[in-house]
Amino acid sequence: MKRALSAFGIAIFLLGGTMWGQQWRDWAGASNNYTILYRFRVLNSGQSCDMEFKDENQGESYTTFDAAVDYKVTTTGPNAPGMKTENVHVVTSIHHNAVAQVPNCAGVTEVRVSFVQRR
Repeated sequence: MKRALSAFGIAIFLLGGTMWGQQWRDWAGASNNYTILYRFRVLNSGQSCDMEFKDENQGESYTTFDAAVDYKVTTTGPNAPGMKTENVHVVTSIHHNAVAQVPNCAGVTEVRVSFVQRR
């Protein structure tokens, strides 16, 4: 009985990331600056996308930049746009990646960055 409960507990732990949690996509470089990386995950069947950013050339302090996020919208219909762009201001540090949330998002298709400043 104890073995069965242990096996069940391990299975729940291992499946927790795939069944109940949403998987992060792989890191990808911004289309116009490959040292700025991003990844995302779709939450609640397209209610929003969580995004995470990091700078491969992160210095000892902060990196700030603006990111234009092109994404697929979840609303459908004849007047609903298929794609939108959300602009976010991002600040990363040596110990923390930056996070952002894009509403009504079914998936990110491209990220472009501008005004990159490293301190």
